[in-house]
Formats: sequence, C-alpha cells, structure tokens
Amino acid sequence: VTDRDARLSSRAMSSAILRRVSCDAFAAASARAPAVVCASARAFASSGVPKDFKVPPPPVTANAAGTGGRSSSSGITCTVFGATGFLGRYVTHHVAKSGSRMILPTRCGENERQHLKVMGDLGQIVQLDYSIRDEEAIRFAVERSNVVINLVGREWETRNFSFDDVNVNFAKKVAEISAEVGVRRLIHVSALGASVDHPSAYFRTKALGEEAVKEAFPSATIVRPAKMIGVEDRFLNVFAEHSRKYPAIPIIDGGDTLHQPVFVDDVAVAIRRIVHDELTSGQTYELAGDRVYTTDELAQLVIRTIRTRKKTAYVPSFIMKSIACAHESLLRRVPFPMPTPVGLTRSYIDAQTRDYVKQPNSLGFAELGIEPNVLDGYVIDYLRSYRAGGYETGDAPWDHENDDSTIHRARA
Repeated sequence: VTDRDARLSSRAMSSAILRRVSCDAFAAASARAPAVVCASARAFASSGVPKDFKVPPPPVTANAAGTGGRSSSSGITCTVFGATGFLGRYVTHHVAKSGSRMILPTRCGENERQHLKVMGDLGQIVQLDYSIRDEEAIRFAVERSNVVINLVGREWETRNFSFDDVNVNFAKKVAEISAEVGVRRLIHVSALGASVDHPSAYFRTKALGEEAVKEAFPSATIVRPAKMIGVEDRFLNVFAEHSRKYPAIPIIDGGDTLHQPVFVDDVAVAIRRIVHDELTSGQTYELAGDRVYTTDELAQLVIRTIRTRKKTAYVPSFIMKSIACAHESLLRRVPFPMPTPVGLTRSYIDAQTRDYVKQPNSLGFAELGIEPNVLDGYVIDYLRSYRAGGYETGDAPWDHENDDSTIHRARA
C-alpha cells in the first residue's frame, strides 16, 4: 500500500465518522424537537396571550410571482376610485407597474380614461362605470379586490354634488362596503390641514370623512398630502394663468398663508409603498415637501419661472367673497354647468386663514424611505410653457440665466 492510498483511506474514514456524528446529532435534535415545540407553546400560552388571539393574515403580496415588473404578478388586485383625477393617474401608474391588477371605476367617457389603459400589462387594467350614489356599482368594483384606494375629492361644490356628498358620504360608503366584502387594505386620501373646526367647508368635510372612514374601517391608512404640484395641478398653474389673463396676479389678503407643496409623483410613490407595507395599516401620513413657502413667495416663484413683468396684487378677502357669493348663488340655480375658476369659491377664500404645514411628530416621507423632490428644476419645468416670448426665452429675460442653468443641470 502506497502512502497516497493510505492518505486517501484515512480521509475517507474521517469523512465517514463526521457523517455518522452529524446523523447522530440530527437524530438527537429531531427527538428533542417535539418537546421543545411543546415547551414553547406552553410558555406562549402562559404568557398572558388573550384567548381570541389570531394569527395575522399574510400580506397582500404573499402570492407575488415574477421579477416585479408590469408583466409580473404582485398578488394585488387594487380598486382605485378617482383614477382619472390629478393624483389618480400617477397612483395608477405606480401601483400597476409592479404587476398589480387594477380596477378603475369612473363616471366619464372613454376619451377621458383611455390614457389609463397603457399603465398595466394586457388585461391588467379593468375599467368600470359607476356613480358615487350607486352602492351596487361600488360593491361590484371592490368585491374582488384586496386593496382599495379612495382618491375622490372635490374642491368646490356643484349643483349636483356637495362637499358632504363627495368628501363624507361617499368616503363612508366605500369604507363600509369594503369592510363588508372583506377588503384587506383601504387607503383613504384626505388633505393636509383637515380639521373639524376649519373655516373652509372643504377641509372641514375632509376631516369628517376621515372620521367616518376610521369608524367603518379601523385599519384604514389615512394619507394627508399637502398642496400638490405637477403638470396638471390647480395651484401653480393658476398663478401662471392669471399672469396671462390679468394685469396682475391676484393674491387674497397679504399672501402670508404658509404652504409646504409636494411633487405629485412623490405622493404616488408613497401610496405605492403604503400598499406594499402591511405595517402602515391604521396609520396617518402627512406628505409634504422639504420647504415652507408663503402664497406670495410661490407667486413670485411662478413669475420668475415664466419670465413675466407682471406683479402681484393683494385683494381683500371680503371683496373676493362678495364676488364668490354671486357666483355660487348662480351655480345652484342655473340648469346648465357653469365654469368655476379656482380661487373664486368661498371655501377657497376661507381656507387662506390657516397654514398648511406638516406637524413635527407626524409620520411622513421619512418613515416610508422617500426623499421628496425640491421645488426646482424639472419639477416646475412645465411652467415654462406660459412664457409669452417663447419656451426658452420669455418676455422678460433679465437675470434669469441661473434659472435655465438649474433646469438643465436637473435634466442632466
């Protein structure tokens, strides 16, 4: 027998011994396992756990399959009320792109909702017709879903729908029906600054809607976004439109109301995180930007961006209310729709007496692992379309080279 054969024989014997020891240890551990499990169960039962304790259900993404893209399956079937609105199209995009099946109830024509079809894979976007007063249609829209997102809201009243109809009664109806059919997650979008004692009817009914949702669906997640900005917004666009229509941009009172505006896409990303995170159930999130502005500062930001020589004009609130009263009186009487300019409603005017800033101790973007965009660069690039002298120059191109360089750096 050579030395090499001896070494191989010794190595084989050592391996056999190790395998036998491992098998004996595994057998001993297996024999002790039932006793250990029983002891753990007895300790758990004697630790004061209530008798009605139930194991929490698996997350809504428990049956996910694939790599996580649009052609994957996230295990989520999500109903979005208000999908054709400003925030709704962004929420639909972000939730659908992870492979979720989307059910989108709307009350508009096909032309107003066709842009939503391409936000998911083939067959993943299902559109339905409904009315906020039709309980059977609401039930049909949510009974197959494990996630429901309510984005429906109204900033002014019409002759067909009041603030209570939209912000309170419909929100309560969705929460009650969702709880009844067994929906797992409900996300209700309210508004930053909502309070039951708010002078504005819009924010007052938003707070009442939150209470109704929490009562009917205690585990609902409440989202309170600040004023949202984006291509389709009704905030900075209003200042830009007024600069093109009027000799000056009207500002109610002194323009000292505080706002913490947030990019609409950041809010949509946050809602997607909330949908995928079970720990957000029952929480309230205030989503606001990184900086606080006054109304006047935001108007000045718009003036600089669109390069106009227009100024701001401070209009006393009582003058605006007198105009708004006449408009709202006609709105409820005439048998045909009337245009309602933003800023010409009593609710909007009353809202200027409060500030809209995130509370220091409230949950927000940080708890969701999101850093909101700053109000600069591509975020407000859409305002350049209001430049009277052209998209690149404007009619007042003084001292604005830095603005364009900032936008180009952000694009890069």
